[in-house]
Amino acid sequence: MTCPSRVAVVALSLVTLAGCSGSGADEPPAVSSSSTSLSSSTSSPTTPLSPEQRELTAQQVRVVLPQVQDLPGSWREVDVRDTSRLTAEPPECRDLYLRGEAAQGLRDDHLGVASAAAFTSGERRLEVSLLTFDEVVPQTVLEQAGQVVGPCSTHTVDLGDGPSDVAVSGLPVDEVGDQSLGLTTTTGGRPEQRLLVRSGHTLLVVVHRGAVDDPGALLHDVAQGMLDRVG
Repeated sequence: MTCPSRVAVVALSLVTLAGCSGSGADEPPAVSSSSTSLSSSTSSPTTPLSPEQRELTAQQVRVVLPQVQDLPGSWREVDVRDTSRLTAEPPECRDLYLRGEAAQGLRDDHLGVASAAAFTSGERRLEVSLLTFDEVVPQTVLEQAGQVVGPCSTHTVDLGDGPSDVAVSGLPVDEVGDQSLGLTTTTGGRPEQRLLVRSGHTLLVVVHRGAVDDPGALLHDVAQGMLDRVG
């Protein structure tokens, strides 16, 4: 399948960690999976899929990915960071970045189109990733991510240039799509907020770094805007 010019399959580990390696934040108290912002709504198997729940074509992906004019404020588009070499310790923490067994198996066997875009505004950075598959994304993909938030409240991630300490906690975000999970990851003292969204055949990830009054609302609005553009 021919993907759009901004297709960046190698960059789609769906994690955009801050680039510095260091000791990270002090270890926070463990966070139970119930305290994460994991919400879902399940349709009957016989219910027809709405447009945003169907497998997307390359043409639709080009429309769905946000453009500079779709974002609030003043942004410019930049290159997507290559995070394809992501590893995590303990290994189960890969679920937080949709690189666990369930998500990786889905990617290996059913991936249709994958694309990503990144933007900066001053000290802020916004990245969006989209993967669409030839089957409905199982609920377990996001459920497993939510379940390891507590056990992975502190862990290490290596992007190929050495391990970095990471702290993770839940982030309240209003529900988006069929299922969504809000997280805050802090690397080297620099927090990032991320939103994982399942919508039928599609996975979305929106990541923001930098100061903003209500990061949850920003992530929600960007993700919802992407789904709205499918129709």
